[in-house]
Amino acid sequence: MPEPLVSIGVIVAGPLHQVERAVRSALAQDYGSLEIRLCDAVLSQESAVLTKKMEGADPRVSIHRPVRALSAVEAAAELRDTADGEYFLWLDGLSWLAPEYVRLGVEYLRHNPGHVLACGTTFEPKAPGRDAAVAPSAVAFENASRRVESLVGNLSGLGAWYGLYRLQAIRDVPLHPGLGFEYGCLLSVAWRGKIGAVPDMRVHREGIFEGPAREDEVTRLGVPNYQASDPWLAVAALVFCNIAFFDDAFLPLPAVERIRLAVAAADAVSLRWMVQDEGALISYASRLFPTGEMLTRFRRIRSAIADAALGLNAVSSTDPVVQNLIGIINVLCRMKIGSIPKNKTDEDVVRQLEIMWDEDKSADARNKVAIVSAMYL
Repeated sequence: MPEPLVSIGVIVAGPLHQVERAVRSALAQDYGSLEIRLCDAVLSQESAVLTKKMEGADPRVSIHRPVRALSAVEAAAELRDTADGEYFLWLDGLSWLAPEYVRLGVEYLRHNPGHVLACGTTFEPKAPGRDAAVAPSAVAFENASRRVESLVGNLSGLGAWYGLYRLQAIRDVPLHPGLGFEYGCLLSVAWRGKIGAVPDMRVHREGIFEGPAREDEVTRLGVPNYQASDPWLAVAALVFCNIAFFDDAFLPLPAVERIRLAVAAADAVSLRWMVQDEGALISYASRLFPTGEMLTRFRRIRSAIADAALGLNAVSSTDPVVQNLIGIINVLCRMKIGSIPKNKTDEDVVRQLEIMWDEDKSADARNKVAIVSAMYL
């Protein structure tokens, strides 16, 4: 049986000697059926020299030169969208592969048809001359929501983003221009299928989100500088908006369940990596997606949760539905959803709450007013 074609997309940005290292690790794979496509995102004289050199070194290498300079996120999308392989992976100047990486990934995916991504052990620098091995996490639940929740609870770095994908499974995954866009991508991938852990697949990755690396990552990705001030807040806003608003693969979910999943993802990022100001998330979302009418979208979320809470037959602390709604509202309040200016629909809800408080003295009515009004204060 012939080997399936694997496309390796290399983002040409940042220090070019590191990009060359990534390309050479692709050329050194012990797997034969490869196409290696370089996207020259910077379009500099130096990058033109490097890409021409790499193209001349091996017939498997081809070059994509866009009509304008691209951000790393745009380049990643171009590479995916123009790839021809059955399987696909990304590389950049921060990463390089062990020689058996592709072969082991292909073998795993061919034997596990329900999986859309195979990822391996990531070696990351922890001190000069000393790397730490980060083991891959498998996400194999049949339920898509549980896969997303499991992944966001186990992400310990970006090594999984450099895994081997089934290309058709990720063709429509949104790639958003922001710090940690890889996290948003991976959660969308988990929704589409299972993720396998192959420890013998080894990828090396440089760069971290702490300290000066924040500014380096902003420059590499070509995103606005403000994101460096609270990088994990940018990630939390991005993953929330991707699940709640932009990735249409989540459309089959009921509205409240989709919101719950988005809230769970953002909350996990905030708690795991110590976001500095969770109350600025909605503001960050508006800056990340300036044409996305974000305040309108968050108002709709608030209205959907208010309708669900007011429609409860009873408010019991042991009811899972009530627990879910209260959990969602608590996180939305930490995001300061109440600071969104009220429109007429919001004012109607507030009046409804005031009337309910005045006219219905039951404990259930009082509890409903209390939990819903928290989102409008």
